Amino acid sequence: MTTMAATRVYKDLIWQDPDRVSGAVCFFATRLPIQHMFDYLEGGQTIEEFCQDYNCPIEKAKAVLELASHGVETFLQAA
Repeated sequence: MTTMAATRVYKDLIWQDPDRVSGAVCFFATRLPIQHMFDYLEGGQTIEEFCQDYNCPIEKAKAVLELASHGVETFLQAA
């Protein structure tokens, strides 16, 4: 059973729940791990291909990429 206390949500963009998809960080309100998007991009596919294949709004995918970019910047500033 999923509990809201165990679920972590960031800006209705991503979420993580230990009881869903082995605790993977997913696009909010889906079971689609954001890692799938990074794997697609690493494999040479486009963001548009990912969004089409997984029925993901492109705005959401781009927002997750932006969030990841800020995470890297924050890490580098702290180093």
